Amino acid sequence: MNITLIGSGNVATWMAQRLQNSAKFRITTVYSRNIENALKVAALSGARATDNVENIDKNADLYILSLSDSAYEDFLSRLDFKMKSAFMTSGTVSCRCLEGKSGNYGVIYPLQTLTKAQDMRNIEVPLCVESVHAGSMSATLRDLCSELSPSCEEVSEEQRASIHLAAVFACNFSNAMYTIADKILSDNNLNLSLLLPLLKNTVAKLEEMPPREAQTGPAARGDRNVMERHLESLSDKKIRELYTLVSDFIMSQKSC
Repeated sequence: MNITLIGSGNVATWMAQRLQNSAKFRITTVYSRNIENALKVAALSGARATDNVENIDKNADLYILSLSDSAYEDFLSRLDFKMKSAFMTSGTVSCRCLEGKSGNYGVIYPLQTLTKAQDMRNIEVPLCVESVHAGSMSATLRDLCSELSPSCEEVSEEQRASIHLAAVFACNFSNAMYTIADKILSDNNLNLSLLLPLLKNTVAKLEEMPPREAQTGPAARGDRNVMERHLESLSDKKIRELYTLVSDFIMSQKSC
């Protein structure tokens, strides 16, 4: 099946890498507002690249829309034809935005942090899938998901939104904490690699116990002396406020 890929970001690049050697699906056109980015993604499969909506293939078997959440409305308003099958990759936008643009549509939301600077072909990427026909995935959608990942779960729109929110807390917010930790260490001529065994074990424990039971540290112990010393050592007001807010939350959880 010939695929037109709409987008050239992290998720689009991962899909292009995963489908690079597929016998069933072939990306033939890549659209992006940035032609240089489109060319890079298109090169993975020898596809044609374009930055003009009017030049998008109107006869593709399948369209994958991998755009930023704020870009769907504008893009779809400029699309002047009906897509045979169309699937978006958003974690939050309703697939109903595709109503009238395709008769067979849904969502393939990859539950993973993806960065196109890395080789993503072998990363484990669970898929949260939503079909316009709830509880009945089309053969096209089922085949595409099996090409992308061995892990696929059909979810509702509400479940997808809650998964995305949970992922923001678990992944995006925790990575922001790693950024702070990295700065604290680098300011003292130390490397973040020192913390990697700690971080790996923190995640590994989640397979054995709930995160509330796995919580350790000065806030979990109620050790205010240590917390005060930490606060005194932090010169950035926002980071001090964040330290206090998160510590208060941890202490409140221990008292529940």
